[in-house]
Amino acid sequence: MHPLWFEFDEHDRTPENCDPSQREFLRLVRKGAREWPCRPGDTYALFFPRDELDEDGDTAEHDEMRLVVDLSHHRARFLALGASLEADTVRCGELHICTLAPTQECPDIVPREHTAPVEDLAAFTTDWLGEILHRPTLRYDGRRH
Repeated sequence: MHPLWFEFDEHDRTPENCDPSQREFLRLVRKGAREWPCRPGDTYALFFPRDELDEDGDTAEHDEMRLVVDLSHHRARFLALGASLEADTVRCGELHICTLAPTQECPDIVPREHTAPVEDLAAFTTDWLGEILHRPTLRYDGRRH
């Protein structure tokens, strides 16, 4: 059996339990990910329900599905990228390697946000992640090689 793009952790919410727009977004991004220069095993999905408290003790307005491309185990790349879907908005950007929280440590990776129907959000996400992944490999010290 081949690994699946953006698999959920066995203890996390599964795609079957997500709402229809989240399932469609995941299906479309998985389809587009086949063209990326990384393996399905480099990706996974996280789910943060709206009733889960954040670090400030607040709850979110919407459930969040976060797709992660984790390249931290590659020798030449120490990078994690993410796309967070909340309702009809997706936020794409770099993620902190340890916490997987949005960060802006690499100046070459400009975060982007887009609000649209789910098909457009999936295309936007697939294009944004694909563009970053097709760039020349970055070494740990930030120099291109």
